[in-house]
Amino acid sequence: MIKRYLLISIFCTSCASIDYSYFNDFKNYYSTNKILIDESFINNQDYSFIKVSNSKNDAVFVLSNIDQFGVYEWIGSNYESIKTTKDGLIIETKGLRSDIKFYSYDISILKKASNFNSQIDLYNPDLIFANITIRRNSSTTYKNSKGNEMNVIQYTRIVPEIGWKTKESYTFKDGVILKSIQQINPMHDPLEINFYFQY
Repeated sequence: MIKRYLLISIFCTSCASIDYSYFNDFKNYYSTNKILIDESFINNQDYSFIKVSNSKNDAVFVLSNIDQFGVYEWIGSNYESIKTTKDGLIIETKGLRSDIKFYSYDISILKKASNFNSQIDLYNPDLIFANITIRRNSSTTYKNSKGNEMNVIQYTRIVPEIGWKTKESYTFKDGVILKSIQQINPMHDPLEINFYFQY
């Protein structure tokens, strides 16, 4: 009888010292945050925005600024920042799980050049002033069912210092960026960005 009470009291006191935050971490690891962007959502927005998705989560960033060089700055709900060229290439991020910074902003995805060379910094993990080449693989143009001219351009991103090589794509509708898939860090999933411009 004493053994039974001793066992119950040990079990109750040991459960009181469990750190339940581990269960929240476990739940967050398997949970997802998806945002539905439909016509109603788009029509209720006064500003241009992007929907950024990775394998687990979606987030909406609002267009905050277009500078004199044509760099678009998009701001998230927690003041994260994504800067893109007008063609949708991510050239700088701040406040994401890992960040990237290009040293040259003079890059156009739509130009007919086959390669772009620059230097980048990566953060988390850190890589400073590494060479990067973005090489065009293919370009496909077609008309969609509504008669819009669609252009899908495939690129390969190469950072030889760390052996990073990844494929990315950019989709344009009537010459305006519609969607891109880019990997900004070799340790994380690619980001899919859908662009919604309000004119």
